[in-house]
Amino acid sequence: MSEYSLVNIVVLCIGLSQATFAGIMMLIKKNSKLPDRILTVWLFAIALQMLISLFNTKFSITAFPISPFVYAPLMYIYIRSLIDEKPKLRSYYLAYILPAIAIFVLAIVYRNKPILIFDEYLMNDPYRGVRFAYAILLMISIFTYSIMTFISLNRHRKKIKDLFSYTSQKVTLGWALFVSISFFVIYIGLFAIGFTRVFVQNFNFDPLLLGNITLVFYSFAFSIFGYQQDLIYPPEPVVVKPHYVRSGLRTSSIEKLKESLINLMEKDHLYQDPELSILDVARKLKVPRHHVTQILNEKMGKNFYTFINEYRIQDAKARLKDPTNDNLTVLAIGYDAGFNSKSSFNTLFKKFVGMTPSEYRALGPDHGKTK
Repeated sequence: MSEYSLVNIVVLCIGLSQATFAGIMMLIKKNSKLPDRILTVWLFAIALQMLISLFNTKFSITAFPISPFVYAPLMYIYIRSLIDEKPKLRSYYLAYILPAIAIFVLAIVYRNKPILIFDEYLMNDPYRGVRFAYAILLMISIFTYSIMTFISLNRHRKKIKDLFSYTSQKVTLGWALFVSISFFVIYIGLFAIGFTRVFVQNFNFDPLLLGNITLVFYSFAFSIFGYQQDLIYPPEPVVVKPHYVRSGLRTSSIEKLKESLINLMEKDHLYQDPELSILDVARKLKVPRHHVTQILNEKMGKNFYTFINEYRIQDAKARLKDPTNDNLTVLAIGYDAGFNSKSSFNTLFKKFVGMTPSEYRALGPDHGKTK
């Protein structure tokens, strides 16, 4: 057995074990939701490809890898199930998987034919068209679904500022953005290595080995982050509307609702909840969420994220100036004001005030007072 074959088999065994174990963990996860089930399918798809690749080291089962045509569509569908407020499997998702089914049939039909051969990839034989079609379709699949994933995540990251007063990996899906970008970059690298292998003599590195290592990485990444990921949008509660709330908001209702919203902040200090969302505020006001959004956007000219964090900044400024808080650290004051992390506190404070909390505190309690 060659050194490459041994390394490849070891990688495949690790990947098969990891993906299978992770898939089982996702399958038995308590209170699993649609994103969890989609991720389970994604992990088992990796395990299946690893298993087929292991058999292919001794037997000819398929002419070329099939699952790469499933990874990108499933990644996109998984992301959509996370960022949709009411996630569901849509009928047109089936069209995303149909190319993989067609590729599977071709892989079986041509399993004993010289299809995936890099050293003689350009030779003029009856199967050259199949080789070219496989490579082109795979590139199109990776490019298309990666771009669709990037666009969806970008829209989501803009949207959450109307809904949440804080940021975290589970809300912004920063981990998913990192994984999807790395997926795109690594597969571009694999294509580059494949083309180099075809056109450059004595370049013996096999991109399939790197491809298998990449799948092991993704099975680890998705299983770790995906298992911890919760639904971003909890179901919006049905509320009993006050008598003044009808299908829309009249001028008098708008002013009354605006006053109630401000009272929640200035009297009840609701902004001090580090995980406050617009649904929490709507529940307190007993109105639909979109009415709160309407007040913020049309009457105050800001999104929910900015509205809440402005109150937190003002609260933190007052606490930093108060000599009775000298025994508290800057971070403790940030937490008391409603921030959920040191980075978000420092970043937003500097954005709104023009200096860090520590710099502001160093100015002393008399800073800003008129003589």
